[in-house]
Amino acid sequence: MRGGERQEWGRTSGVRDEARASRRGGSKGLQDRKARKLEMRIATLNLNGFGNLIRDHDDNKWSTMYRMIKEQRIAILMVQETHLTEERCNELRRIFASKIKIMHSEHPLTPTTKEGVAFVLNKSIINTAGAKVRTIVPGRALQLSIEWRDGKMRHLLCIYAPTSNGQTERKTFFENVKTFYAENADVPKPHLMAGDFNVTESELDRSPHRPNRSDNSMGALEDLKLSLNLMSTDGWRMTYPTKKDYTFFRKSNGISAMSRLDRIYVRSDVFPWTRNWDIRPVGVRTDHSLVSVCMTTPRSPEVGRGRSLFPLQLLGNKALKKEMKECGVRAMQELSKIREQGRTVGSNPQIVLHILKTEWMELARKREKAMMPKLVGEIEGLEKELRRRKNAESPNEEEWNDDIEAATRHLKASKESKLKVQQYASRAKHRKDGERPTKYWTRLHKEQKPRELIPALVIPGAVNVAGERVYEENADRMAELARAHFDKVQVDSLPDPDGRNRSSDIMEVMENVTARLTEEQQVRVGSDITWDDCEEALIGAKNGTAPGLDGVQYEVWKTMHERFKEDRRHPERTKVDVVDILREAFLDMQKYGVSERTDFAQGWMSPIYKEKGERTDIVNYRPITLLNTDYKLLTKVLAIRL
Repeated sequence: MRGGERQEWGRTSGVRDEARASRRGGSKGLQDRKARKLEMRIATLNLNGFGNLIRDHDDNKWSTMYRMIKEQRIAILMVQETHLTEERCNELRRIFASKIKIMHSEHPLTPTTKEGVAFVLNKSIINTAGAKVRTIVPGRALQLSIEWRDGKMRHLLCIYAPTSNGQTERKTFFENVKTFYAENADVPKPHLMAGDFNVTESELDRSPHRPNRSDNSMGALEDLKLSLNLMSTDGWRMTYPTKKDYTFFRKSNGISAMSRLDRIYVRSDVFPWTRNWDIRPVGVRTDHSLVSVCMTTPRSPEVGRGRSLFPLQLLGNKALKKEMKECGVRAMQELSKIREQGRTVGSNPQIVLHILKTEWMELARKREKAMMPKLVGEIEGLEKELRRRKNAESPNEEEWNDDIEAATRHLKASKESKLKVQQYASRAKHRKDGERPTKYWTRLHKEQKPRELIPALVIPGAVNVAGERVYEENADRMAELARAHFDKVQVDSLPDPDGRNRSSDIMEVMENVTARLTEEQQVRVGSDITWDDCEEALIGAKNGTAPGLDGVQYEVWKTMHERFKEDRRHPERTKVDVVDILREAFLDMQKYGVSERTDFAQGWMSPIYKEKGERTDIVNYRPITLLNTDYKLLTKVLAIRL
């Protein structure tokens, strides 16, 4: 469950899950999309050098790497062969201070040309406060200790094994790491070890295969894993025992060579809580691929997908606006039909408004998918082709290697181009809004913090046999606890359970109210809602505010209203008056009440931590409710009248 800032606990009234399930593929699909355990993506990448920090330079690795981290939502990236110095690291911290945290270990003698390992922490996903590193072997092994979402510490070891002097130096390195942990009992053993090990463990991990190949450093690596209580086989190979894939590519004298040097090892008690083991080429200029895994814990909170929002960036799309207008035309025709034939429970202005919003959201989602950038589609096609080639059998290993190398190189180039395009778009956005008091400017200078999640809630009045408080960790039941608490808070605690004195109490209060409305004011307040009332409320609505469960923002209504005003200037055009559609629905509510067949009055309750008391106690949260924009427009109309 989410807490700290805003938490989305659930809906305050009945939800149309059945209708949504039918639109998305039935109840089974709905069950599959229910809240899942929160996961953190951990990844490792050999950078193959520092590159530079020159803007738009092809070798500016850190800018493209930051884009990659953001796009793939990587929480912790372990990087090797960084060639970082304290001076270079300080410059990176200045550039990315509010976005990522970099903790590194450099080569003691020549850090700008040799070795170097680092952790890059994504501040928007993981809490970096209290994160500490311990150098195991300078420039080659670094351990991070960081608090996980469940409140427990996790220890991650980043490795860059030697390759220059061959097996002997690599064997000595693994032995030195093992010795360090044996001699420093205060240093906790890692839950995960990842990096570039510069040695393969399986015949499947190298192509072309070298028969009768031996490496005496492999025994030292096996001893190291055993001493650290890590699984002997890395997680990717445990998940795909017969699959071929590679993380390092090199072409020498026209011959392609590939190997799986980069791996992630975990403890046996951690492995069941990992998933999505992945190897993929990236747009960062390096000869290695990214290896990643999603980690969770038994006590990790469950987080759902959240509500869908209308993609405001598509409001200027002509095709979408045309389709939305066609929906509006059908809505107005339906309203005319209702006026002629009469209102029914299943056919009334409120239902028309509800269907219109639903159709708009579906159109927007379809258009968003259809407008996928050409480069993104090309990358997806290349990834699919690369998978096909890897799975294809070939009698000629050399030709197969060349095919894989060429496909990988093409894919990496496309991903690099994509990251460049994102950089240019980001720069244009900054040039437009970076020096003005906009929401973009505010976010730009705001410290990045991950969403605070509530792992459990205390069950009121429940204790175990030891007299300790009992906690609820299931997200659905936590939401029910929150709902029950806030419902109870609103219950009138005055001693009149059967309501016998209610009428007399109201009369007593009214007798002491001296302010009275004039007849003109009474007529104004009691009269039907007008078109002008609705337009005034819409124009005065603030852009950029969070919508309710329907996902339709004020900007959508305003855009369609501006379209109506433009069409009104041209008599030959078909016009869609969204203000009138809203007015018809509001009038229907005035006369018949809110229809139970719509989500008009539904809200999404979000608790905000009061910054005091136990985070596991619901009494230490104050609730806010996100309401639909058409609901808020109705309240604005009534408020203006009052």
